[in-house]
Amino acid sequence: MLAAMETPRAARSLCLGLLAALCLSAAAQAQDTPPPRVAGTVELVDGNALVEAKDGTTRAPVVGEDVHEGDTITTFAKSELHLHMADGALFIVRADSKITLSEYVADGGSEDRSLIDLTKGALRAITGWIGQYNRSRYSIRTPLVTIGVRGTDHEPTHIPIGDPRGEPGSYDKVNEGSAFMQTKQGTVEVPKNRVVFHSASAKTAPRFLTSVPKFFKPGRHEQRFVARAQEVKKTLPQRRLQRQDFVRTRSEAGAAKGTGPVQAQKAAPRNGAQKVAPKAGANRSEARPQREMRAQERATEARAQEKARRPGHPQEVHKPAAKTHRPGEAKR
Repeated sequence: MLAAMETPRAARSLCLGLLAALCLSAAAQAQDTPPPRVAGTVELVDGNALVEAKDGTTRAPVVGEDVHEGDTITTFAKSELHLHMADGALFIVRADSKITLSEYVADGGSEDRSLIDLTKGALRAITGWIGQYNRSRYSIRTPLVTIGVRGTDHEPTHIPIGDPRGEPGSYDKVNEGSAFMQTKQGTVEVPKNRVVFHSASAKTAPRFLTSVPKFFKPGRHEQRFVARAQEVKKTLPQRRLQRQDFVRTRSEAGAAKGTGPVQAQKAAPRNGAQKVAPKAGANRSEARPQREMRAQERATEARAQEKARRPGHPQEVHKPAAKTHRPGEAKR
């Protein structure tokens, strides 16, 4: 009888032990899972919009908050949303549109990439440093085409079947620079002030339109968007270099502490996304991580100059100055 009583007790202990082990394993796995990469920041919300994270959770976007790689953004009737991306690009998600930030890496190096899936509606995009330095890694996909750029300001649009806005298919209107539209049937280069179109039923390469469709019209905040893009463009090369320095410093700090890439990513600001400054007149293009990096750079430069001024430093060795002669003085 005693043996019979011990058997269920042992089974319960075994089950509890297995459950505890599973919980610990799940906790360890969650700890090692890197946080979602920051793709950009919300700069304006006008009307109703929705952000769906990769894990399925949804939220209403708020000005100043981050959007992440894998997020899907949906706008509804008479709405628009502005994004300031981590590489300095700026997007307008127009009304009745849906995009997914499928890939967004902006560390200032050769691995930077931007892949946006446009399911329906319209997007105006002014490219940042990815479109300038990593053009082959920038693309916007629709269900029909892939759109690339040569560094540009353009407006990809996809109209599904049954949408009353126009003929079903994929469009791209180029405002500055150039782009290209690629399909299985061929690729078309799109110059400034032209619109290219690929019909949902087409079996040929994309074609140019003779006029701009009526649905290509500016939104209520278009002037603000263009002015913001001009402001950001001035600092784009400097911000890219700052991002490179920050990523290098973060990697060196992680290696010195013996932490792995996952822990280093958790410990550092993610992807250098720029926060919108809440106070009027503040420089919105400069977030706290950028200011901290600039302060570190100034301190490093000051230390280097102080070291260079010390006697005996290699930089203090000067060649004898050439002797000059006054006018009329004979050379000896």
